[in-house]
Amino acid sequence: MRHTIFALLFVGVAFAAQPSDEEVKKELKAFQGKWQATAAQSFDGQEQSAVEIELTKIEIDGDKFTMKTGSLTVSGTFSVDPTKKPKEINVYFGDGKDNPLKGIYEIKGDTRKSCFALPGKERPTEFHKKKDFQYLEWQKDK
Repeated sequence: MRHTIFALLFVGVAFAAQPSDEEVKKELKAFQGKWQATAAQSFDGQEQSAVEIELTKIEIDGDKFTMKTGSLTVSGTFSVDPTKKPKEINVYFGDGKDNPLKGIYEIKGDTRKSCFALPGKERPTEFHKKKDFQYLEWQKDK
């Protein structure tokens, strides 16, 4: 009996931890469109120059993205969990679903910020502007 109760409790907790499709769809809607970087810091802890920031744009369609910085273009997919505090995002480059870039994000109106840990590292729990974390701020294009 104890094992049955434990198993049911575990399944209930695991099920409750997953965001609903409706929650994810609603959150993805806020990501859609074209965004212009307004601030950026790379994993080495260096702030990006004003020129680099101005050249950094991202376009999001569904769960797919294409980011351009000058002549460099990177694309992939992402997933979000809006039920977590802070909200979580996983980024997958190319066609892969392995070894995601783990991060957190916040969207307020037309402004979005995110913070990512180095690949293979634990997800950040707060927005860092320091070495070993990538910090980005975006403004939605109108």
